[in-house]
Amino acid sequence: MPNDLRRRYRDETESPRGEATFTLDRRELFGALGAGVLFTYHASAQDPAGTRLHFADDGSVTLLTGKVEMGQGPRTLLTQAVAEELRIDPARVTLIMGDTAQVPDDGGTWASLTTPQTVPVVRKAAAAARKLRLAAASNALIEPPLTEPANWKVLGTSLPPVGGRDIVTGARQYACDRRHEGALHGAVVRPPGHRAKLQSFDAQSAPGLIRDGDFLGVVAPTPTAALQAARQVKAQWTIEPLPDSAALAAHFRKTAQPPDPNPNVRYPALFQHGDVTATLASAARRHEATYSLQPIAHFPLEPRSAIAEWNDGKLTVWSGAQAPFLVRRQLAQAFGIDEAAVRVVAINIGGAFGGKQNGECEIEADRRAKAAGRAVKLQWSREEESTVAYSRPAGVIDVRTATAPNGKILAWDFHNYNSGPSGLRCHYDIPHMLCAHHRAQSPLRQGSYRSLAAAANTFAREAHIDELAALHTTDPLEYRLRNLSDTRTREVLERGAERFGWAKAKNSGLACNLEKDARLALFAEMDGPRVVRVVAAFDPGAVLNPDSLRHQIMGATIQGIGGALFERLLWDRQAITNGRFSRYRVPRFSDTPTIDILLIDRRDIPPTGAGEAPITIVAPALAAALFAQDGKRRRSLPLLA
Repeated sequence: MPNDLRRRYRDETESPRGEATFTLDRRELFGALGAGVLFTYHASAQDPAGTRLHFADDGSVTLLTGKVEMGQGPRTLLTQAVAEELRIDPARVTLIMGDTAQVPDDGGTWASLTTPQTVPVVRKAAAAARKLRLAAASNALIEPPLTEPANWKVLGTSLPPVGGRDIVTGARQYACDRRHEGALHGAVVRPPGHRAKLQSFDAQSAPGLIRDGDFLGVVAPTPTAALQAARQVKAQWTIEPLPDSAALAAHFRKTAQPPDPNPNVRYPALFQHGDVTATLASAARRHEATYSLQPIAHFPLEPRSAIAEWNDGKLTVWSGAQAPFLVRRQLAQAFGIDEAAVRVVAINIGGAFGGKQNGECEIEADRRAKAAGRAVKLQWSREEESTVAYSRPAGVIDVRTATAPNGKILAWDFHNYNSGPSGLRCHYDIPHMLCAHHRAQSPLRQGSYRSLAAAANTFAREAHIDELAALHTTDPLEYRLRNLSDTRTREVLERGAERFGWAKAKNSGLACNLEKDARLALFAEMDGPRVVRVVAAFDPGAVLNPDSLRHQIMGATIQGIGGALFERLLWDRQAITNGRFSRYRVPRFSDTPTIDILLIDRRDIPPTGAGEAPITIVAPALAAALFAQDGKRRRSLPLLA
């Protein structure tokens, strides 16, 4: 599209609702929609980057997006969105993803935001482009709205994963598979402790040695030579002792801060209404308990990998970056250069789960490439993935409640120390409530993990609800329904219970949640320490791709079993001690139960993401199932530690 027309389109479409109001006469339309058109759509003034579509001479369409593919399916979903609104075959749609030199910044691929935020922008862009084509054909202004969900032909169907054949045959190339002609290979000299400062080193102990502050690394012609050189380096470090893992709860309480009262953030740290203190003091029935969880590692199948190359003061990095624009910003800050001088190209990512948001590996590769004057490839080992990278935060959660004789919850006092505010708010009908998150100091590096702290907060909340049901000698399902008015949450509970056969179930537990505007319930049956059967009921609003959604629920459930039953990082006074697959227990095929998924498709409600929500209810459902087996309450994750 010519620049003057692009400017007119920008000026005339930046409305609060992102509606297309751009008008062209017939001559301008034919000129704009000629060969190789680049179409830029601005959803709103709050989304200045917009989403771009390119129309080729052969009728194919290319969508440019800052989102990346990590196996969760955005490539397929965004393909469906374009095909639906342009009325074309999905096979004619191609995506360019995560290349900061070509695509708009759609935000990091996290928080299940692709479906609720990026899909609508892409649909509006495609619908606006369809409008221009219709107007060109009819020489009249046409205002086609977005396709009504009831009329979907591509969205709402189970389009197979784009590139799925390459995935199952092993043909797909991931970041670690990328080769770069003439590149050297790097390795990092790691300290023997988790927290350490470099004091001195023998510069002659290995060839290609590079130092930058506490960073010490080597480069060599091959990966093996680089690893061997790193092992030869003689260095002295000052190790900061780690707190005893047994005293973690006390450490969090000692270093805790008051909750941040600012409500204008994505995950507020404080929710309160009513008078919790007075209600607890006057209530005839009170219950209190403490719940805790250990840090766990991401352990993606593909460890971090990056290739860095400097050229005339400009930096290009190819990596498995989960948030390429964030990594670009971090690289620019690390080397004191303008962001425009940095290009990050996100390659297909072999799993991340929140662990590849930051640019640690990229910065390490860049340091060596700059010093060596050559492109350098760096790939972390699996052990580095769990000992160098950040982990899911540990936490301790105190819950106090007051209830009426009929089981209605009157007061809810909930304090999370360290693990985070995501999923903090309680969705039960309680007149007096205080939910607070207290920041604290962590002995280990910590950061984002699938669902952030929602898994921790939901575990404590649902486990406590299960205990209240037992104290009131009430069925756990009935007790939840007694304290819930949200009709969608009630429906996932009731329909999930019927599917599971809850009335006759033994050795079983359940949990429910309202997470990221999705409603979900999980029913689980256990046989000893093994999960044998699961029914998950999920209401995400409109379902955009049923099979893809089921895959997300299934994957999150299996991953949640690991965090619920046995996953945890161990450490001594210096370092993490189980940072290898041979020492760290992740779910295996033998741990996978029968998983039955019930989807509730509400075409009248905007769709929500599903990457994070399903993992939040696994641990409390399994804790309840274990209690049903042996009558013992387990309040610490992992439950079978």
